[in-house]
Amino acid sequence: MKKTITGPVYDLTPAQDMIQFMLKYSFFHKQVTQIPESIITSKEIDFDVMKQALNVEIERNDCMRLRFFKEKGKIKQYFLDKYVIDDVPVLTFKTEEEQLATLTADAQTPIRMLKDETYRIKFFRSFDGRWGIYLCVHHLVMDNAACFTFFNDLLAVYDHLKEGAPMPKPLGKFEDGIKKELAWIADPENLKREEKAYEEYITRDGEPTYMGVEGPKYLEAERKKKKDPNVKYVSLFDPIHDKAGFSKKVIPYEDSQKILKFMDDNEVGGELLIQLAMRLFLTKINNHVLDSYFIPLCPRRRTLSEKRSGGTYAAPLPWRMVLKDEDTFMDAIHLLREQQMWAFRHMDYPYLEYRNLQRRVFNYGPASASSTMMFSWFPLEENTMNNWDYEFVGYGIGRYVMVLYTFAMKDVKNGTIKVTYQHRTHFISEEDIDRFQDGVEQVLRIAVENPQITVGELLEKVQVKE
Repeated sequence: MKKTITGPVYDLTPAQDMIQFMLKYSFFHKQVTQIPESIITSKEIDFDVMKQALNVEIERNDCMRLRFFKEKGKIKQYFLDKYVIDDVPVLTFKTEEEQLATLTADAQTPIRMLKDETYRIKFFRSFDGRWGIYLCVHHLVMDNAACFTFFNDLLAVYDHLKEGAPMPKPLGKFEDGIKKELAWIADPENLKREEKAYEEYITRDGEPTYMGVEGPKYLEAERKKKKDPNVKYVSLFDPIHDKAGFSKKVIPYEDSQKILKFMDDNEVGGELLIQLAMRLFLTKINNHVLDSYFIPLCPRRRTLSEKRSGGTYAAPLPWRMVLKDEDTFMDAIHLLREQQMWAFRHMDYPYLEYRNLQRRVFNYGPASASSTMMFSWFPLEENTMNNWDYEFVGYGIGRYVMVLYTFAMKDVKNGTIKVTYQHRTHFISEEDIDRFQDGVEQVLRIAVENPQITVGELLEKVQVKE
């Protein structure tokens, strides 16, 4: 170890280990395990004051002082006592195309986290006269919940410096979270207890069936290759063909408003409603199989301190749902909520442990899986960014370990629901995404008008776009 480190050194937590594990599936290309996104606002920003606010934020938000090194092949981490950014680039864009191209190029440039680069920040004047803050951060440093915390707290600190507003309450320490996570996995009884719970969970309904947004063609090809019509998994984790597209879709305004009203009236979160619509359309295009298996990404923040903390806590949790045709749409919502609550109760079990358990139980190879996609609902509301008006913008990272990651959110600027697909172009085409989005919108329109419709009746009404 060449660095002089005065404070404690920590192993990666299980959530961070999962991020680092992704690199094993991208060794042919540059490492891109980072989160690039912008907040754009019509409120005028004094970028000199915002730079002061950023340095205050680095002092308040300990994950922004996190650094990494490799020792005997393992990634280690520690915290700097102090770090100051002397200069922040300020960009001015004349066209939307220039803005998107410039920020996407940065998003696809790997962060050199073993060379003391853990994030890049840029300020910009948007092509439409608004002001923007761009963050590209290594996923070992922040998950998306931490990014939202960063933006919210940064804007609150700015308001304090610029307008004399009260200083925001202190943030939680990610270092405390690291200690807690490492202590939990150090107790073998914790792992033993959760392994038993997960084995019961994943075997209760037998092996799940892969259902892709491209339809059954890959599963059928796997069955033909294996000469076994009963195969339920596919082998799609290809470290060579990892080029990823980034498709953004918007549910029309009127439909979005009806969906959002349904969510409010029935106290149903988008994490359940949008996910259920996706699952049901997959049933429609995959031989009416009513057994769907996703890996939603869970923020895993329970305490107030953790919710107001930077760092990476998020981890994939398996949610499986087996329906019957006679179940109503609301029955399906309640069943999916039960799956959510089970997963939340067992969220400390490391995903890599679960992954290995699943492979032992179902005899999967290293490239095989039955999960369809990873899914996230980003809980963005009007007051999420310290009551500033804002537009949230994400960017594609160009290459991706998974076949498909889908995330959805309310667009507080336009009152619509945005759905974004990061998909490996070798396996999933833009046409597949278009067809899937169209089907999901159909399911939502039908269901919010008549939530007591049965699953069978709903699927009869849905038409598959050619």
